[in-house]
Amino acid sequence: MLAELRAFTDEPVYLHGAVGSLTDIYRRAGVEMVPTLAATSEKKTDFRGALIIAPPSAAGTPWMRRFGEHSSGFCSGWMRVRGDRRRRGYDRGFVISDHADWPGLLDTCLKTRARRVLLTHGHSDALARYLNERGVTAGALETAFGAEE
Repeated sequence: MLAELRAFTDEPVYLHGAVGSLTDIYRRAGVEMVPTLAATSEKKTDFRGALIIAPPSAAGTPWMRRFGEHSSGFCSGWMRVRGDRRRRGYDRGFVISDHADWPGLLDTCLKTRARRVLLTHGHSDALARYLNERGVTAGALETAFGAEE
């Protein structure tokens, strides 16, 4: 989102700490984004008109209440599902998915010429088998969310 916003603004976006740490990783990898500021370290008290990005877990917390009256939005592929924005209690919904499709995953794995691919989410076993059949050493990596499909 922060990279795409460059086409529309150069105003800083305020970030929740959980978002800020990931943003730093992307910046170090060379991804250009709009300027960002940590929402918690700012002495700013009037956030009217500002864009604040936070994880869904921040909704309804004391952290969010510090911003006073606000409109909320949610960026997810789930916003394509009729009524989902309303059921989740957001003012706006933006259909943007962070999931890669099968052709995109295969293209990335094969074009990078990775010698080894470890998979952690979704249908890992099927993708690992497919990649192994094409000469890429691949396997499913067990995680705390291994049963999540």
